[in-house]
Amino acid sequence: MGKILYGECVWSGVTRAVRISGLTEVDCDLEPASDAATGADTAEVDGDCALWIGAIGPIEVTASRKDANQMAVRFKEPLSDRILLHFNAL
Repeated sequence: MGKILYGECVWSGVTRAVRISGLTEVDCDLEPASDAATGADTAEVDGDCALWIGAIGPIEVTASRKDANQMAVRFKEPLSDRILLHFNAL
């Protein structure tokens, strides 16, 4: 499956924990993490939002539904090579 990173998406006043995969300089895939307090997904990331990858962010992105459990995310500005090197070295 590849490397999984953890982060958060923030939009419309809602913060959502996400798992990040397929990270490139222009896009990645997100899978919402279950809400630990309720044990269920309570909000769906969609449209323009801010992505945090670990402690790096906010990164302005646009998210759209890919399938039942994943969203496709496009970065509004390409990620720097230093950010990609950092996460690929983990």
